[in-house]
Amino acid sequence: MYLLVDANVAAGYYLRRSLRSRKAKERIPQLLDSIRSGASTHFLYLPNFCIAEVFSVFAKHCFGHWNPHVRNQGTIDSRVYQSLVKQFSQDIHNGAFWYQYELSRYHILGVDLVSPIDHYFQITRKKGRPHVPAGTLDHLIISMGIQLVQIHGQDNVVLVTTDDRLARIVEKCRSGLPTATVKKLKLQRASEITGKQFSQAIFPRCIDLSDATRAELQETFGAWPPPTGPKVKAYRWPK
Repeated sequence: MYLLVDANVAAGYYLRRSLRSRKAKERIPQLLDSIRSGASTHFLYLPNFCIAEVFSVFAKHCFGHWNPHVRNQGTIDSRVYQSLVKQFSQDIHNGAFWYQYELSRYHILGVDLVSPIDHYFQITRKKGRPHVPAGTLDHLIISMGIQLVQIHGQDNVVLVTTDDRLARIVEKCRSGLPTATVKKLKLQRASEITGKQFSQAIFPRCIDLSDATRAELQETFGAWPPPTGPKVKAYRWPK
């Protein structure tokens, strides 16, 4: 499988405290350690703007003592911060672990296939939270997934996240829209600009590691828990 990984998954691999979901804290290292050890042969794409987000998450948890995401847990030691930055830098260098997926004009144009759907439908997060459309970076990562589907095929590409709203947007895009809605949202114009005829078949699959069932994980990755290989060094902050 070709896995397009969201920043929250990558950051959570190294810094568990950046995650809210107990399931995600358990599942992310299971999946990524399996790949790191060679027991799983999935290929990891990490968008270049997600790399910037990961570095920002590390900095927030070291220096953002006032930040609501950090305040209750306290900041991490600066030596831990330096260790995380060093290890992540090594893992992205020359594709050692993560393949840096560069943002291109095709991805920017492809946002027109995603953003009208997000803004038209009230795709909320979990119950009790107000509807707020996703940000541009979420639209871009879905657009990157569209391009990977064109390269590798829909069955072989999975967007991996812990963001339920992002997962729901992809689900809506893949659900198939009535012809009248496609016309109303001007998606045919987007198809002409991008050269990709709008349909559910152009969108990648998506898995939310904080919410997916065991059956969904098995269907997506072939096995769950994923196979284990030689023990790999843990680079993650343990709390």
